[in-house]
Amino acid sequence: MPNLNIIITTAAEVDMQNIFDFIAQDNVAKAIEMIDLFEKKFNTLALFPKSGFRKSNFVRRDVRECIVAKHYQIIYYVKDDILYILRVLTGYQDFFI
Repeated sequence: MPNLNIIITTAAEVDMQNIFDFIAQDNVAKAIEMIDLFEKKFNTLALFPKSGFRKSNFVRRDVRECIVAKHYQIIYYVKDDILYILRVLTGYQDFFI
Protein backbone atom coordinates (compact mmCIF):
# COMPACT_ATOMS: atom_id res chain seq x y z
CA MET A 1 0.00 0.00 0.00
CA PRO A 2 1.44 3.37 -0.94
CA ASN A 3 2.13 6.02 1.64
CA LEU A 4 -0.74 8.52 1.78
CA ASN A 5 -0.32 12.26 1.44
CA ILE A 6 -1.10 14.08 4.70
CA ILE A 7 -3.24 17.19 5.02
CA ILE A 8 -3.51 18.76 8.47
CA THR A 9 -6.60 20.93 8.79
CA THR A 10 -6.46 24.38 10.31
CA ALA A 11 -8.44 23.09 13.29
CA ALA A 12 -5.84 20.37 13.91
CA GLU A 13 -3.01 22.91 13.62
CA VAL A 14 -4.74 25.13 16.19
CA ASP A 15 -5.26 22.09 18.44
CA MET A 16 -1.56 21.23 18.31
CA GLN A 17 -0.57 24.84 19.00
CA ASN A 18 -2.89 24.93 22.02
CA ILE A 19 -1.48 21.64 23.31
CA PHE A 20 2.07 22.90 22.77
CA ASP A 21 1.35 26.17 24.58
CA PHE A 22 -0.25 24.38 27.52
CA ILE A 23 2.61 21.90 28.00
CA ALA A 24 5.27 24.55 27.34
CA GLN A 25 4.05 26.54 30.35
CA ASP A 26 5.82 23.91 32.45
CA ASN A 27 8.33 22.31 30.08
CA VAL A 28 9.19 23.44 26.56
CA ALA A 29 11.22 20.30 25.81
CA LYS A 30 8.22 18.09 26.66
CA ALA A 31 5.97 20.25 24.48
CA ILE A 32 8.34 19.74 21.55
CA GLU A 33 8.40 15.99 22.25
CA MET A 34 4.60 15.86 22.15
CA ILE A 35 4.43 17.64 18.78
CA ASP A 36 7.09 15.26 17.46
CA LEU A 37 5.03 12.33 18.72
CA PHE A 38 1.95 13.62 16.87
CA GLU A 39 3.94 14.01 13.66
CA LYS A 40 5.36 10.48 13.95
CA LYS A 41 1.83 9.15 14.46
CA PHE A 42 0.63 11.05 11.37
CA ASN A 43 3.32 9.28 9.35
CA THR A 44 2.37 5.91 10.81
CA LEU A 45 -1.28 6.53 9.96
CA ALA A 46 -0.25 7.43 6.41
CA LEU A 47 1.26 3.95 6.14
CA PHE A 48 -1.43 2.12 8.12
CA PRO A 49 -4.63 4.19 7.87
CA LYS A 50 -6.88 1.48 9.30
CA SER A 51 -4.87 1.27 12.52
CA GLY A 52 -7.24 3.79 14.11
CA PHE A 53 -10.73 2.74 15.09
CA ARG A 54 -14.22 3.92 14.28
CA LYS A 55 -16.45 5.26 17.00
CA SER A 56 -20.21 5.31 16.87
CA ASN A 57 -20.48 8.92 18.10
CA PHE A 58 -19.04 10.32 14.85
CA VAL A 59 -21.64 11.57 12.39
CA ARG A 60 -19.34 10.69 9.50
CA ARG A 61 -18.85 6.94 9.19
CA ASP A 62 -15.41 7.23 7.58
CA VAL A 63 -13.84 9.11 10.50
CA ARG A 64 -11.42 7.24 12.73
CA GLU A 65 -9.72 7.91 16.02
CA CYS A 66 -6.19 7.07 17.05
CA ILE A 67 -4.98 7.33 20.65
CA VAL A 68 -1.61 9.00 21.15
CA ALA A 69 0.13 8.82 24.48
CA LYS A 70 -2.22 8.75 27.44
CA HIS A 71 -4.72 11.56 26.96
CA TYR A 72 -4.42 12.63 23.34
CA GLN A 73 -6.22 11.51 20.22
CA ILE A 74 -6.01 12.14 16.52
CA ILE A 75 -9.26 12.32 14.57
CA TYR A 76 -8.82 11.59 10.87
CA TYR A 77 -10.22 10.12 7.70
CA VAL A 78 -8.86 8.92 4.38
CA LYS A 79 -10.19 9.84 0.98
CA ASP A 80 -8.51 8.65 -2.17
CA ASP A 81 -4.77 8.88 -1.41
CA ILE A 82 -5.00 11.61 1.24
CA LEU A 83 -4.97 11.30 5.02
CA TYR A 84 -6.92 14.23 6.47
CA ILE A 85 -6.02 15.08 10.07
CA LEU A 86 -9.20 16.71 11.34
CA ARG A 87 -8.41 17.30 15.01
CA VAL A 88 -5.76 16.59 17.62
CA LEU A 89 -7.49 16.59 20.99
CA THR A 90 -7.06 15.82 24.62
CA GLY A 91 -9.24 13.09 26.02
CA TYR A 92 -11.03 15.71 28.09
CA GLN A 93 -12.58 17.58 25.15
CA ASP A 94 -16.04 17.00 23.76
CA PHE A 95 -16.31 17.14 20.00
CA PHE A 96 -18.62 16.23 17.15
CA ILE A 97 -17.52 15.22 13.67
